[in-house]
Amino acid sequence: MSQPIVSVQSCPSYSQDGVAAAVRQCFDDVGGLERFVPSGARVFCKVNLLVPAAPEQAVTTHPEIVRAVVREIRRVGGIPVVGDNPAVAKPRTALRKAGILAVLEEEGVEVADLSDVIVLDNPDGVVCQSFEVSRAVVEADVLLNLPKLKTHSLTYMTVALKNLFGLIPGTHKAQWHLKAQPSGRFVGLLADLYGAVYRHFGQGTRILHLCDGIVAMEGDGPGPGGTPRYLGAVLASADAAALDRVACELAGLDPDRLVLLKEVAGRALGEGDLDRIRWLGTPASSWSGVRFKPASGSFVGSAVSRWVQRRPWLQDLVRDHPGLEPSRCSSCRRCHEICPVGVISLAGSPVKPSFELSKCIRCYCCAEVCPEGAIRKQAPRLAWLAGAGPFSG
Repeated sequence: MSQPIVSVQSCPSYSQDGVAAAVRQCFDDVGGLERFVPSGARVFCKVNLLVPAAPEQAVTTHPEIVRAVVREIRRVGGIPVVGDNPAVAKPRTALRKAGILAVLEEEGVEVADLSDVIVLDNPDGVVCQSFEVSRAVVEADVLLNLPKLKTHSLTYMTVALKNLFGLIPGTHKAQWHLKAQPSGRFVGLLADLYGAVYRHFGQGTRILHLCDGIVAMEGDGPGPGGTPRYLGAVLASADAAALDRVACELAGLDPDRLVLLKEVAGRALGEGDLDRIRWLGTPASSWSGVRFKPASGSFVGSAVSRWVQRRPWLQDLVRDHPGLEPSRCSSCRRCHEICPVGVISLAGSPVKPSFELSKCIRCYCCAEVCPEGAIRKQAPRLAWLAGAGPFSG
């Protein structure tokens, strides 16, 4: 594998000119956007559109990043199409709330219809060898992945690799959590999906990743339960794993906890060793001392999680679990709608959710879609036995 390039550009704000300059420099550093986008190519821009959230909440890709990217695509002769599969909301509703729809209307860019699905195969998959994904993505000539840099309650971080889970339509994503039980297999499933996408788009020759890390997220992300955190960076690479590793470095987080990155690198689908990544642009020293707060609790793939999963009777005592802050709950019922195992019941007036923890699979889809951030990880009764300490992450 040749040494991958990750371009890191300092970008102090979401000013239109500043973002445009940073995005263009990122593309230039990785060989020029025209290297990936031939004239006339249809380019699917996969934003992060988890839930309807305003730009300042740092849940979704910022609209000015989208504007800069679609203009660059047109500059080299490509045809941009933008979309994503929110967890429970209608795509246009989420696009409007995120401020992206207004940009697309101003720029005259097509909003993708992602309702139709097609099977994408990965014969080398370990957990799963085929996925139903949105047809509009697969039938594009080029995939431009536009993640938001965020911490994540289940996978520690969500950047380029995890963002591709959004190729699976709507509430179907929650069902994949169920298929990937025990939860330690979820990172394997994500790696299988990335392998399918990587293979389909010419083994990475027709896929590019550009990350919005200007205002990122720390804490109990990736949804509204997380906290916006200024970082001031835009990153790009043709290698999703390499980009994730650099993003982890910028945020001052622990790369040993990026189990998905290790899984993908172990399959020779990307580079996870920082010493083998060519860092261009603003030097790492500009972010020296930055330390993002990770999500609370433990993460899939840890030795403790795997040990407990083999002893279900222990999980309520030693595994963290979703819990409700009633004063923040707006009774929207989204947690009830998204739960893949149907263990969230609603009662009271106004209605509030409750959790049947003995059957909960700890996917935290409920926390991701909660618009008020009212559902968060809670420490288990025997947190000391889990070895994580009280919300140590």
